Amino acid sequence: MSGTVLIRVEDNYGTPAAYPANENGRLFCAMTGCLTLRPSDLKRIQALGFEVVIERRDDAAVLESLGVPA
Repeated sequence: MSGTVLIRVEDNYGTPAAYPANENGRLFCAMTGCLTLRPSDLKRIQALGFEVVIERRDDAAVLESLGVPA
C-alpha cells in the first residue's frame, strides 16, 4: 500500500474535510503544515502518482468511535 493515500472525510461545521488515515497521508499533511488535506493537495498527490482512497466506515463503527454502543 505504498502508493496509496488513505483519507477519512468528516464534516466540519458543514464543510467536508479530508483527514489522513494512513502514514502516507500523515506525511503529506506534515509537508503541507496542515491537519487536513485540501482539494488542491489531493490533486497534486494524484499528479505524483499516488492513489487517493476514501476510507469507508459503516454506521456502527461511527457510533462506536463516538462512544455510543451500536
